[in-house]
Amino acid sequence: MYRIAKRISVHAALLCCLCGSVAFAQITAGEKAEVKGMIIDRDGDSLTVKTADGNKVVVQFSDKTKVQQPKGVFRHKSVAETSLIPGLAVSVKGVGTDNGQLAADTIRFSADDLKTAQQIEAGLHPTNQQVKTNAAGVASNKAAGEANAQGVAANASEVEEANKRFSQLTDWDTKGVAIMTFPTGSAVISADGKAALQQLATSAKTMKGYLIQVKGFASTSGDAKRNQELSDQRANAVVVALQQDGVPLHNIVNPAAMGTTDPLASNETAEGRDLNQRVQVKLLVNRGINAAK
Repeated sequence: MYRIAKRISVHAALLCCLCGSVAFAQITAGEKAEVKGMIIDRDGDSLTVKTADGNKVVVQFSDKTKVQQPKGVFRHKSVAETSLIPGLAVSVKGVGTDNGQLAADTIRFSADDLKTAQQIEAGLHPTNQQVKTNAAGVASNKAAGEANAQGVAANASEVEEANKRFSQLTDWDTKGVAIMTFPTGSAVISADGKAALQQLATSAKTMKGYLIQVKGFASTSGDAKRNQELSDQRANAVVVALQQDGVPLHNIVNPAAMGTTDPLASNETAEGRDLNQRVQVKLLVNRGINAAK
């Protein structure tokens, strides 16, 4: 059985009191543990999860880690590691490592929690009415309705803050940028685009703890639904190409379909629309890792 990890070292607790910062929980080496909380930071192969009692746990994951969403009562479906973004509420089961971190066997989260985190990351902030609707749905579960409904309201601002911090890249340095454009109605990467991705992937492999951020965009040449689909298809095509270039999936942050937002040029001209039909790829490295070198 897994236990809920709440153990903190004496020195870490004293440091927390003196500095006013959140303490890092220490997981006993070799012991099975379960951590529930919200992702507040991510490197290439590690997550920092803030628990309900205010502690932080560093979670290590790999290609062997099962990343899942519930599918029915007892079943789960596998999902991509790219979904592990700051602001996502997760439940992690694993084994303590020698350095007090948690090596994850499984990471699970709900579709609703992922949708909320993605909306905030894209700047589509949930309205008060959406929060009320979510709370009402949770309240239908009489056993835990009230507690969960309060949790929805209590976590809303914290989730938003975590994603806002990540989207502004305050803790990350941009080490490379690649932008590739697409013909109208197409999600096929050009030869020049593939070359740019290969160069970015080659640079990434020389860096520790990197992430690659992928955002797909569309012009206003089609209807809103089609434009959203195209921006998603373009982003996913780039993710596949990066994998083919040797970038592990867990080093790619959740690909974002941005639709017609953030145009580079006016959509009133053919030249402008060609520029807006694009994917923007950024190579990011955690500033803390750079400072430690």
